[in-house]
Formats: sequence, structure tokens, C-alpha cells
Amino acid sequence: MGRQWNTIIESLGPLTGGSMSISANLTDIEALLTTLQADVADGIIVTGGTVTSTETRSTSGGTGPTTITSITYATAAVANSSRKGLVVYNEGTGALHLTLGTSATTTSFYSVKLNSGDYYEVPSNYTGLVGYIFATAGTGRVTELV
Repeated sequence: MGRQWNTIIESLGPLTGGSMSISANLTDIEALLTTLQADVADGIIVTGGTVTSTETRSTSGGTGPTTITSITYATAAVANSSRKGLVVYNEGTGALHLTLGTSATTTSFYSVKLNSGDYYEVPSNYTGLVGYIFATAGTGRVTELV
């Protein structure tokens, strides 16, 4: 954890003016994505914030991300007006469907679909309920920052 964004971006190469293109090869971009996925899996640090959970914690205990596994509609995060951020990571093999709002999530009605290895950062100004469902058995991690 604690990887520095400036170091990662600088490692991609020089930025050019105007179009703000990045001169980088595919290996550098893949390394950046791997680093970002590791950050999400580890949890993201926000200065002055605390990490909380909205459901039963994983069997490893501690204050890490919440584990989600339901193949029927369930809540990934309850509404929280103090929320500064929310990240959902799909570490399972099946698709994870998320819905922002109170409508029940299904595999055909959802806001975001996360395939294996994908993560989603809920917009920082959204503090409402986040529902989810896995298409098949799967595991996800939810980290809420307040």
C-alpha cells in the first residue's frame, strides 16, 4: 500500500503539451494496471479517513475490506452521508453486477458489471445504497472510506 501516483505516472514517460498524450509501451501500462489492482485489493488510504464495513467481515478478521458473495440480491453498502469513497473489487470468476440506488439488482438490471479482476470506484459524491448480485458463485471486496 502507499504507492505514490506521481511515481507511477512518471514511470510511464514524459507528458506532452496540448493533447496530453502519454508515451508508454504496453508493458508499462500493464504494470500500472497491476499496481492499481493491488492497491484496490489492499484497500485505499485516504488521509484523515477511516475504513468501515457494511456486512460481515471476511474470516481473516481485522479492519480490511468487506467480503460479498451473494447470488441473490444483497446490499454491498448501505446509504451513508459520511462516505468519502467506495471501491468494489471482483476477485471471483463470475460477473458481479452493481446497482446504485434502491432498485433490486439483477443480472439484466444493473448500473455496472464487473468481470473477474475488475474494480469500480463509486463516484465520490454518491452516498446512497449500493446493491449487488453475482451471476454465479463469486467473491468480491467492498471498501468504504468515511
